[in-house]
Amino acid sequence: MSTWHYMKNGAQNGPVTVDEVRSLLTSGGLNSDALVWREGLAGWVPANTLPEFSGAAQPAVVAAAVPPPPGVATPETADVEKNKIFAILAYLPPLLFLVPLLAARESKFAMYHCNQGLVLTLAAFALWIVNMMLGMILLFIPVVGWIMLSMLHLVVFFGIVALAVIGIVNAANGACKPLPVIGGRFTLVK
Repeated sequence: MSTWHYMKNGAQNGPVTVDEVRSLLTSGGLNSDALVWREGLAGWVPANTLPEFSGAAQPAVVAAAVPPPPGVATPETADVEKNKIFAILAYLPPLLFLVPLLAARESKFAMYHCNQGLVLTLAAFALWIVNMMLGMILLFIPVVGWIMLSMLHLVVFFGIVALAVIGIVNAANGACKPLPVIGGRFTLVK
């Protein structure tokens, strides 16, 4: 059973079950256009647009602004436009996360991406060390070890590149989304 979140009086509530949301809609505790969200949805949507809640809601009274899903920050538009290039630079190797750290320290948007770039750099460095240690062992296994080591190097390389590209796309789109696997877990730069 999936867990839901809902907006009421400008505040996020949840997690709750689908039955609890349906009960709130039926009793009038929520309007039919109350914003709801669960994992798997791209963002907050009005309850009356989902089949789970069709026919269960009272008529809407007032429309609300659509907030981002939980865990996704909403940067200010002026901050994004002014510091987008610094946010993008934070993901370029190996130490360009220092550029926004030094040049756009006052920007929450740039600092969010600077933190993600730093975490990505540290993760890449840690994986490189593990890769080298495994490489010392695998090199003693003729042919098979060399093939495994080469494949391991490729997987790590393309994984780091993929995360950097995701970060660059998020920064270019003005979004503060955490990177898959490593994003949102550590805050090293505030």
